[in-house]
Amino acid sequence: MGIAEARAAAQEARAKVVQGHDLNEEKRVAAREAALEIRTRTTLKDVLDLYEELILAQHRRGAQTRRALDGKKGLMTTLANRKPASITRAEISDLVKKHARQAPISANRKLAYASAFFNWCVEEEILTDSPAKNIRKPAKENERDRFHTLEELREVWAATTGLGYPFEQLYRLLIVLPMRREEISAMPIADLTVGDDDTPDQGIWVLPAGRTKNAKALRVPLSPLARSIIIEALNHKERPKESKLLFSTTGETSVSGFTKAKRRIDKAVRGARIKEAEQAGIDLETVEHMPHWTVHDLRTTFNTHACEILSVPPHVADRILNHVATATRSKIMRVYNKSEMLDARKKALCDWADLLSTRVIS
Repeated sequence: MGIAEARAAAQEARAKVVQGHDLNEEKRVAAREAALEIRTRTTLKDVLDLYEELILAQHRRGAQTRRALDGKKGLMTTLANRKPASITRAEISDLVKKHARQAPISANRKLAYASAFFNWCVEEEILTDSPAKNIRKPAKENERDRFHTLEELREVWAATTGLGYPFEQLYRLLIVLPMRREEISAMPIADLTVGDDDTPDQGIWVLPAGRTKNAKALRVPLSPLARSIIIEALNHKERPKESKLLFSTTGETSVSGFTKAKRRIDKAVRGARIKEAEQAGIDLETVEHMPHWTVHDLRTTFNTHACEILSVPPHVADRILNHVATATRSKIMRVYNKSEMLDARKKALCDWADLLSTRVIS
């Protein structure tokens, strides 16, 4: 059912309520008929459109999930014109293995998204069984403990210089403000209060509950350094002025292209290491690559240095990271202690910014 048909059905339903019809039974019959029609007449893309309209649109990462399913590099892009009932488990398994050869962890995610989609199809009687059922994740995932040394952070910071808007400011803000990537990259300007030059430490970013992993709103204090990066991005000539987002190239959607930007950073870091080795007369074959890292590792980096160098209490660092649940907070504490620890978090983030200014940026 398309959008126009759905609206027409809603109007008809409202009319029937007035007339005293049993809408619940009629809905059940209509759902069965719609499922039968979808099962026999529509393509996978048509069903994914319906899934996006009814399910993904309600989720914070809905657009990301849709891209993972049938976007340019999606798991099921090659199946878009197939009827869902014709797709086999062997085909899905082969696609997962194919994607895993290039990006195993990403293939895990894509399989999870596909499983959720096909389970929904079964629930809606579009399919009788899920072709993603009992397919194992192609990669084993271990808890990451990678963090950057301050010297590595210095290299990454310097490497962002040539990125330009939005990634130069975005990656630097991810270092200064250790929140989740999606939380920062899709930051609405309306959620920001940057203050003025007379009170550069009074800035605040309000993260609504709908945009956090633990579904709890959070006020994030902005250090003067974070504030300066935000203002730089806000006033950048490349940012669409009509956009309601801090980081956007289209004016309407949040920024994408993290993989390409990360690749440019790694290349710049490598180039800088080679240049330093040449100037020092060091054998270039001994120049090491920076160990693999992800954006999420920047959060671990903050947590490690904040606790070890700045003596930030672990429970304060956890609150800054806005963890869903932490080992440093007992169940009783999570239930009864609702304190935001705003002052403590503000001091920790300002101290972190000062450390970056003296050991990483300068």
